[in-house]
Amino acid sequence: MLYIFNTIKRKDIFDLITAENIDKDLLISKLLDFGISMGLDGNLYKKYILYVLIYNDNSYTRSIEKGLDSKGSSKYIDLDLKYFSDLYNKKIDLDEILNFKFESEIGDKSLLKLINDLYNNIPNDFESFKKTIISFYKNKGIADMAIYKAFRVDDGTLRPIKNVLDVSFDDLIGYDEQKKLLKENTLNFIHGKKYNNVLLYGESGTGKSTSVKALLNEYFEQGLRIIEVYKHQMEEISKVINTLKNRPYFYIIYMDDLSFEENEIEYKYLKSVIEGGIEPKPDNVVIYATSNRRHLIKETMADNGGVFDDLHRNETQAEKLSLAYRFGLQIYYSSLSPMEFREMVKELALRNDITIPENELIKEATKWELTYGSLSGRCATQFINYLANKGQNNE
Repeated sequence: MLYIFNTIKRKDIFDLITAENIDKDLLISKLLDFGISMGLDGNLYKKYILYVLIYNDNSYTRSIEKGLDSKGSSKYIDLDLKYFSDLYNKKIDLDEILNFKFESEIGDKSLLKLINDLYNNIPNDFESFKKTIISFYKNKGIADMAIYKAFRVDDGTLRPIKNVLDVSFDDLIGYDEQKKLLKENTLNFIHGKKYNNVLLYGESGTGKSTSVKALLNEYFEQGLRIIEVYKHQMEEISKVINTLKNRPYFYIIYMDDLSFEENEIEYKYLKSVIEGGIEPKPDNVVIYATSNRRHLIKETMADNGGVFDDLHRNETQAEKLSLAYRFGLQIYYSSLSPMEFREMVKELALRNDITIPENELIKEATKWELTYGSLSGRCATQFINYLANKGQNNE
């Protein structure tokens, strides 16, 4: 009987393992299905036990994750962990699941690495087993938050984004001041110092979204996580934040390409969350947004006095600007100058081993830019991708 550690993933397998008379054929079938679906190999039995422990989300593991020592008697916790230790070291004579070999690209690399690292370092004796598992909860956390960098909202529930683009700040050429401001604010947030909500605004393709993704890859090990929220989910933000406030991570609520048309009122929910609600936003949550519009909400000529159809035009304009003003740090990403565009193309060509004469490279890049009408990093990258593919096709 499990007292605390009773959150069991893939319980169909667990019930077979703990049955008085094990149905070996069915157990083999279930564990093989588990291994193939997860992309696991090796000892599927032991790795399944570790998988259950990683995902055992309960009151004790939550307290350990937060860095709190358990108070009072640990008798029942020890009984549960001893139960798992005995299961882990149980002798099972099934070569099919103890030495499983399977090459697959369908596995979740983040989860696989976590399971394999734990498997390769966990001792057999109970005290060492217990110490290793508790250390895992303290240092890594539990369940999806220990594994994944980013999440999206699905009917108020967080779902992991399992493939986050692997980019770094080195991949974003230029924009040094913008990157510096963004990193400083994020480090202040992580380290418990004063920080601001951030609006990254400017022309399309200038690196705003790339900068946020680079933050995630750089500071994931320090506890940074991103929750991606779309405009139509604004009403759910408060509910989401309520589930995050007691977790020992640092969350960026991230809204990409954010803007509102004049008749859209979802921005009012966002205003309340950022500043002005009854319940303050917890210290482990910050709001980052990217937009092509600095003021986020569409403005009309009437807002600037072009049409006098509003007796309180100043109040209307102030209402539309009030959302943007709630972002204490606003970082502008400008389009590139023609010279900056050429320098970026040359740097990208060098990084991608494209060796054509510089004058020809610049000539083709200029033609590309005039065709697609954008002096941006995205345009430069698309041009380099075109050259790379063209070179491969000519081989």
